[in-house]
Amino acid sequence: MTTASLFLPGPHPEEQALREEIARLRASLTALLLQKDELLLIQCRRIETAYLRRFGALELKLHEAWCVCLRAKKKAKLIRAAQNRRERADLRQIDGALDEALADYRQRLEDQFQRVAGVLDKHEGPGLSSRGAKELRTLYRQVVKALHPDLHPGEDEANARKLQQAMRAYRAGDLNTLRSLCDSLDAVPEDTADDLESLRQEAARLRAGIQTFDREIEAIKTAYPYNTVVYLEDEAQGVAHEQELREKLQSLRERTAHYEAAIEAMLAAQREEGEGP
Repeated sequence: MTTASLFLPGPHPEEQALREEIARLRASLTALLLQKDELLLIQCRRIETAYLRRFGALELKLHEAWCVCLRAKKKAKLIRAAQNRRERADLRQIDGALDEALADYRQRLEDQFQRVAGVLDKHEGPGLSSRGAKELRTLYRQVVKALHPDLHPGEDEANARKLQQAMRAYRAGDLNTLRSLCDSLDAVPEDTADDLESLRQEAARLRAGIQTFDREIEAIKTAYPYNTVVYLEDEAQGVAHEQELREKLQSLRERTAHYEAAIEAMLAAQREEGEGP
């Protein structure tokens, strides 16, 4: 060692502190990325499947009853409006207008039916062993650390496609695809920032990313389907929820009967007027 080398300056204290903070922030952000994907790709799908298997048929009846009730309500309103204008209600025209106006609701009902039917008809094979599930998470973590744009801004389209492929494999429990993707990964790029301002910006970006993903994870946990897990884990709440759905269904049917009775009364009055002198 030369005498000159003894006097080479070490890293700036703030630079060293920022690099250490960035390493911690990257680890935290990676953990949040994995947590979010675990929620969306694995847990939420399992929860929704279990929920629809228990409550899906009843939810479907409820949605259908709501569509029928809405149609009856709108039909009664249109007939009443025609009669208030001293016009004869044209049922063919009214039904056609309702078919068009409520097409979106009918499509939603069909989509719900297909989703529930798909879940009820699905026969799942054996899942991964605990060892396989652990390997799946480990492999996916490697892909996320190497390719996720929130960890590596400005990554190219090829890496984005690989990440999407990894997400599909993770969701499907496809170990072979994830193994292949991991084998094809390049070394994780190291932090290239070499000045204080760049390091400060990177730390700020990571902090903002952590805050964003904290909010997104909280939103997932308070929304469907994750928020239905209480009905699956607590039998008393599950029974209460089923009773609540049945009460809503009965209420909708009663309201529909009310609107249909009103429609029949208005049409009967219209017929009487037509038969008058």
